Amino acid sequence: MKNEKQVLYFYMILVTIGTVLIALTTLRYMSNVNDSSGYLILFGLIFTISYINYLEKKAGISKKVIWIRNSVYTVLVISLTYFLYF
Repeated sequence: MKNEKQVLYFYMILVTIGTVLIALTTLRYMSNVNDSSGYLILFGLIFTISYINYLEKKAGISKKVIWIRNSVYTVLVISLTYFLYF
């Protein structure tokens, strides 16, 4: 049982890293191209993150862990965006 939870947390970390990279790439695209289609990509990213949260709840991950992951994700995206693009 403990090994199964560790595998879930490992994949949670991978998904967080992936979504951070997608968000940073989208923001870079928006800053370089100055095109409004970047907002459409951001909406798609928000919907994808919502679906990932739904799947994590179905997998049995506690709300506390999900909130911590979302907080870490938000802080990472904001801080990396600030340091990389401004």
